[in-house]
Amino acid sequence: MNMLDLIDQTWHYVLGRLGIDPYDEEGLTTTELAVVTFLLVGAAIVVMGIIFAAAKNNAESIPVPDAPAG
Repeated sequence: MNMLDLIDQTWHYVLGRLGIDPYDEEGLTTTELAVVTFLLVGAAIVVMGIIFAAAKNNAESIPVPDAPAG
């Protein structure tokens, strides 16, 4: 038995013990899913902007070495 089979069996055991049907979409609407997806994408864009700004700032602070005189 490989690791993925073990994870799959454990997942189905937990769902069975809790009485959860993984294919039941009751309580979840398309609009709610779209709003959550929109918020997650927005948060990812903000985080990437922060990371890009920090990387650019660090790259600009690297000193340029002088050419050797010769």
